[in-house]
Amino acid sequence: MPRVTTSNHQTFQTIKPLNILIHNTIPMYRNLTFLFLSLCSLQLSAQQTDFDLIVQPVDTKARDFAEYLVQLAWINWPESAIAQEEVKNAQSDDKNTRKEWMRDLQATFNLNEANLRAPDTSSNVFFPRYNFGVNLNLYNILSQKEKNKISKRDIMIAEHNVNKRKLEIRAETMSRYARFKLAREILKTRTLVEQDMNATFILIQQLYKNDEKTLEDYTTASAAFFAAQEARLEAETEVLITKFQVEEMIGFKWEQVQHPAKEF
Repeated sequence: MPRVTTSNHQTFQTIKPLNILIHNTIPMYRNLTFLFLSLCSLQLSAQQTDFDLIVQPVDTKARDFAEYLVQLAWINWPESAIAQEEVKNAQSDDKNTRKEWMRDLQATFNLNEANLRAPDTSSNVFFPRYNFGVNLNLYNILSQKEKNKISKRDIMIAEHNVNKRKLEIRAETMSRYARFKLAREILKTRTLVEQDMNATFILIQQLYKNDEKTLEDYTTASAAFFAAQEARLEAETEVLITKFQVEEMIGFKWEQVQHPAKEF
């Protein structure tokens, strides 16, 4: 056990083990931090979005009916077509950019048949019979690499825009379809409630005629029946609205959608 002595010069021998402990602990924390960051990086890289799962390719069979609706929406939604055309345009511009340097390439060729007699000599002086030259725009050649980078970046931006549209169209289609299904379930429930209220009203009405129920009972049953009827009509309206919203996304009337898993 560390010893503590007191004198004119006090010595605290407990300090040295503490320094050793701190010195040994810091590298351990650094290693743990590095390990944690490495694991986070691996996890993030493993969670890259596969956009073929966001919107399945149109030439593949959809996993279920909802995914089929997403496919229809992607095919028929105008903004998806615009986004895909932007990718094609960017790719075409990239091809043209890579050939730009050739526009500044100029080749010259000259055939010279003329010859001249040199003064004070009997010999002929011949100019070069063939002349060939090449002119290049050095600035455009040196800047070509940067132009290629920009055109590649434009392709990447256009592709990101396509993926963004996929996320938006999937979310909107799924949301509208979910609201449509919910509206239909609510309609079923309210229809059953209306039927029950109608049966109760008919019974109370008959009992009231036989003086077995009071006017208050009759009025209450009547009000409940008409409230249930109104709720059912509201549910029918909501079904129609949500149905139109789904049709707007997929580009077809609901009755025209053909799929084995179609629920209604």
